[in-house]
Amino acid sequence: MQIDSNRFWSQAWVRHIEEYLKSVPRAGIFLRNYFAKERTVLEVAGGSCRDSRYLANNGFVATCSDFDAQTIKYLKEVRFPNDLLRYSVEDAFAFSYKKRSFDLVFHNGFFIYFDDAQIMQMLQEQARVAKHYIVFFVHNGENRELIETFRKRAQSDKLFDIRFFSQDECITLVKSSGIEAKRIKIAKFGGFFDLFYKKRFKRVIPNPLYPLREYIVPRLYWLQRWENTERICCIVELHR
Repeated sequence: MQIDSNRFWSQAWVRHIEEYLKSVPRAGIFLRNYFAKERTVLEVAGGSCRDSRYLANNGFVATCSDFDAQTIKYLKEVRFPNDLLRYSVEDAFAFSYKKRSFDLVFHNGFFIYFDDAQIMQMLQEQARVAKHYIVFFVHNGENRELIETFRKRAQSDKLFDIRFFSQDECITLVKSSGIEAKRIKIAKFGGFFDLFYKKRFKRVIPNPLYPLREYIVPRLYWLQRWENTERICCIVELHR
């Protein structure tokens, strides 16, 4: 289901933004591990901008974009007035940036609200402003438990009325979009091993891997079965 109302998103972030800000910046951690050479980064439809903020605080020149001006203003002027992160109000179908402005363009849980034609149009625009990579995270259609959880939550909050994807769909969308992709890689993201981001298990048992969590967790995802994995990470290396 597509949700394109500015009013809906402004109200949604009023309800959810603090919850998102308290969460572990898992996508940012993942990207930091695998894209150390790509220094300029754009997050599309960033919402809380949690992941791009993490990257900005860890040596990347990061920009967070979103089409909701109210959310961007709150983050930039109220919540994080001294942020290293750059902010921009943008239309994901028509960015204000010049060609190849960023080494890496990414988004987490954005395509889940759009149909194939819209996704392919946005991929073309992302390829225009990206130098080397596009990375997107979408919810995994093989995880039946996750699908049921979202179905139940969507009954009271439309934010959870989303589209789930298969690995083949991700690859087909990239290939059908017409962008010049040198390589397309599918990776697992999110699931059981996120448990190791916690300092303690059940609030009392120390996590022995906690000091190394940001290095270890992204590398443990591949051990999971696909049906237990939360999201699909599609990594598109552009032909430049």
